[in-house]
Amino acid sequence: MLVARYHNNKDVRIETAERPTIGDGDALVRVMSCGICGSDVMEWFRVPKSPRILGHELAGVVEVSRSDRLRRGDRVVIRNQVPCGTCHACESGHHSVCENCDEIEPGGMAEYVRVPRKVVEHGVWNLPDDLPFRAAALAEPLACTLHSQALARVRGRRCLVVFGCGVFGLLHLRVARLAGVRRIVAVESNEYRRKVAAEFGASMVVGVDDDLVSAVQAVNDGSLADVAIVATGSPAGLDSAFKGVGRHGAVLLFGMPGPDATTTLSVNQLFWRRELMLVSSYGPGNIPFSEPLRLMQNGSIDFDRLITHELPLSDVQRGFELVSRADNSLKVVLDIGGRR
Repeated sequence: MLVARYHNNKDVRIETAERPTIGDGDALVRVMSCGICGSDVMEWFRVPKSPRILGHELAGVVEVSRSDRLRRGDRVVIRNQVPCGTCHACESGHHSVCENCDEIEPGGMAEYVRVPRKVVEHGVWNLPDDLPFRAAALAEPLACTLHSQALARVRGRRCLVVFGCGVFGLLHLRVARLAGVRRIVAVESNEYRRKVAAEFGASMVVGVDDDLVSAVQAVNDGSLADVAIVATGSPAGLDSAFKGVGRHGAVLLFGMPGPDATTTLSVNQLFWRRELMLVSSYGPGNIPFSEPLRLMQNGSIDFDRLITHELPLSDVQRGFELVSRADNSLKVVLDIGGRR
């Protein structure tokens, strides 16, 4: 089979590899679509573990099944990892930081993947017939968004600030709107993404150098925000987030800065005096992918607006360049198996 083997952002090679073999309870899935995630281009995170085959936002067609749950020809969305469910992290509700996950082999940027028994049992959902494979590439990111907003208790809040309007920032905007938040300020430097942020529900869109406090107060009756979501890897976003949130608010760390990024915070002013909640979130937690599929199916999430590029596997290098530049692109999806 053909695979895309990642070495670094400028060196993603199309190679031939052995098709995975499967055992009892497993399934072999022909990958149809796979998204390129922003985390896939974080070289500080990916390069030390490379070369490897990336891809955790995937959907495909069951080629061979050795499980009663799946049949040949099923259109499926796959969670790339399934937590054990029994460790301390899982029992505490933090499934995303489980260290005993079962996962697909290899990543989704390949023509075929082996889906192990536990993932078959707990991490595969049928793709509705009226949703294309490319839409399924947003199921995992949307599940991550839903999980993080649950941790930050966004539902029922009055005012929200989102820093960064890439795919995740836009998903946060839309999910917050669906959760009843009516006052949302988006912070973004890129003009193209600023325009899309307005389409996705931002009450006001400002630049990174604009007066954030005044903007938030303008849309929130003179008060600061209840929640700030940092959906960017810029440490400056975190510093600004604390300035835009009022007393007993929450700051959600969703973006991923590099390992050397630091910030200076006044514990007295930001926590003891204001009772702020600082929350970090990684992964989809225990959100079933049936929920994001439902939101796309009923039109609550416009997946076609978010997917700006669909490329063949042979053009994977261009895909990584688009995501790395983060310019006039949002979600980039690899069309691996051909549209169907």
